[in-house]
Amino acid sequence: MTTTPVAMEYDPFSPEFQADPYPVYRWMREEAPVFHSEKWNWWALSRFEDVRAAATDPDTFASFEGIDIDDTAKDQSGPGFLPDIDNPRHDQVRAVIQPHFLPRRIAEKEAAVRDVVRGLVARWRDRGTVDRGMVDIAQELAWPMPNEVFFTVLGLPSAEEEGRSQLDRWVHELKDRRPDDPRLTPVARAATEGIQRYFVELLEDRRAHPRDDVVSALVQAEIDGVPFADEHLTPASEILGLMMVLFLGGVESTAGLTGSLFKLLAENPDQRELLRRDPSLIPAAVEETVRHSSPLQLVGRTTTREVTLHGVTIPEGGRVVLVYGAANRDERQYADPDRFDVTRGMTRHLGFGEGRHGCLGAPLARLEAKVALEEALPVLGDYTLAGPAVRYKTTPNMYVWDSVPLSFPVAGGSARGAGSPVHVETVQHRTTSMTVVTSEFEADVRVEDKRSVADGVVGLTLRSVGDTPLPPWEPGAHVDLLLDDPALEGAPTRQYSLCGDPADHHVWRVGVLREPESRGTSSSVHDRLQAGDVVRVRGPRNNFPLVDSPRYLFVAGGIGITPILPMIAAAEAAGADWRLVYGGRRRASMAFLDELTRYGDRVTVCPQDEVGLLDLDTLLGTPQEDTRVYCCGPEPLLAAVEQRCAPGLPGGWPAGSLHVERFSARPLTEPVRSEAFEVVLRQSERTLTVPPDRSILSVVEEAGVGVLSSCTEGTCGTCETAVLEGVPDHRDSVLSDEERRAGDCMMICVSRSCTDRLVLDL
Repeated sequence: MTTTPVAMEYDPFSPEFQADPYPVYRWMREEAPVFHSEKWNWWALSRFEDVRAAATDPDTFASFEGIDIDDTAKDQSGPGFLPDIDNPRHDQVRAVIQPHFLPRRIAEKEAAVRDVVRGLVARWRDRGTVDRGMVDIAQELAWPMPNEVFFTVLGLPSAEEEGRSQLDRWVHELKDRRPDDPRLTPVARAATEGIQRYFVELLEDRRAHPRDDVVSALVQAEIDGVPFADEHLTPASEILGLMMVLFLGGVESTAGLTGSLFKLLAENPDQRELLRRDPSLIPAAVEETVRHSSPLQLVGRTTTREVTLHGVTIPEGGRVVLVYGAANRDERQYADPDRFDVTRGMTRHLGFGEGRHGCLGAPLARLEAKVALEEALPVLGDYTLAGPAVRYKTTPNMYVWDSVPLSFPVAGGSARGAGSPVHVETVQHRTTSMTVVTSEFEADVRVEDKRSVADGVVGLTLRSVGDTPLPPWEPGAHVDLLLDDPALEGAPTRQYSLCGDPADHHVWRVGVLREPESRGTSSSVHDRLQAGDVVRVRGPRNNFPLVDSPRYLFVAGGIGITPILPMIAAAEAAGADWRLVYGGRRRASMAFLDELTRYGDRVTVCPQDEVGLLDLDTLLGTPQEDTRVYCCGPEPLLAAVEQRCAPGLPGGWPAGSLHVERFSARPLTEPVRSEAFEVVLRQSERTLTVPPDRSILSVVEEAGVGVLSSCTEGTCGTCETAVLEGVPDHRDSVLSDEERRAGDCMMICVSRSCTDRLVLDL
């Protein structure tokens, strides 16, 4: 039985088509390779060989009516707009600008491009908005990168100069369009007039006060001895048309390429993993993106003679649309053309056009996309789409994203094995800068629920914004809670243990004790934070991991119950023999008692006002075989437990039996060395001197070397750094005795050196 294919309509102005053009493209290539639109009265070519033949035959398929199929050519382009010019004038005008965009000239811009990208990536970590921890790759990289780079290349105003903010707005307002309407909106018309006036003033200024930039070169250029720039510049001057094409084309196409590149890698994580393993594939990934999701989807042409193709005759003067987006997925040209494949190689495509009107800025677009991947992929790790991507409102010629929200999942791990996404820091390396990767995760979460779980204790249920998966964690892990509260200026970031279900990857739970002596974080949580508010979290980290054991003794004091809750659940699930002794001032102040009732007599609740202090001598006086002791609570409890479990005592607990976690720092001991010492940073090849009155962390940060830190008092483990040579003087409250003796890592916020020289992996 033979089925007749359902006829489709190719209408690039239609919102339905723009939502997903590729099924229509597939139908066109098979059933209507020369599609005639009754509505718009033009013919569309969709097969690779047909489109390429037309693109490379400018004498037959002329450009004088403009490459845009809306009113752009009539209302925005003007004389000098290169894509709309035929020979001989095209080649004369292009020769004025082409030398500035030769590949070797563009290659010289790589350092400047990399600086722009690094500055944008750094904001993902440092900005103070509620969106911190997630990134809209379109709004925060794909658009601002080419905007800033292209302004720099042309010699347009820097971000600090007068008029720049208006130019930034015009970039987008120029493209304002209504669905199913070829006419420019009033917004687009006003932006066009504004930028034309601006360019006239800018060119006149460069003529009077030339600089070493492209704009000055253009205003001074000649064609066959005749000045390219008119004596009196107007919007009808050729040089204005050339400025407009540089301005219109230099940003949007690169924004489209970059946004699609990161979107496709999110949708095809196997291809992203190939790039991670072999970064030499990055240029091929850029080319494959241009082919697969061509930013320039189509161009218009006008026939100078009658043309017959596939049995369809296009009359002389007929308007023809060359559909690059369809041609680049032609089954006749590419195997499995809808698949995004970074190993496809440097195949020929039409994404940058071809022939006389091939894209002038292609070398710059390629460089920017390559650098964007090299710099941003380490920060994003195994990222995922955090929501639907949104198309940019523009001409039907373009395939560009206005929004591509991404989230950061776990990838890689720290020196001590806790999994988390990678995080980029920039450090100085000899005479240039380099990007290094540290381990950390930040994200926005919404307070889904806030409730009292005891007198002075609230439980917060946190769900990621967009309900994307949160990084996995194991019992003992904690996170940083960062609040956007003006009253907390200068207050430290605080750490809170995760006390929910590790199997739930969408929700985290923490318990927060109101601390009268705190610097504001806990009181802000209790008094100001409400369900529905958005806060930022960083982590998780685990300095208190649950080690496999047949038997456990858990000792919790007050809010120290929070890391113990998931531990006893894990011990129960593993079939281990365990017991919990839970002390507090009053029963009413002891959190989560209701959740502990299901464990029966394995849990002993000891309110101080009912039974007095915990009887640690009885509890810990006789070591128990193959038993791990886990304790969390206030400093007096921890110190007392450590005293009774100290290894080496006659008949005492074996070394490694005790595991503790502190919410506040252990009192600092006097340093081993009272004099200064040297710290050698191996990765960045720097040698620094640490004086007696300063920490290693502060000296390293002052030198411009990026290190993640949080508590600055040796309790959170964020600044853990690998030690390559030398003997650290451990003064933290995180490392176990065994880890301290190993001497291969240290917390540089409080620890110092026993030797006159330390070599760190920074």
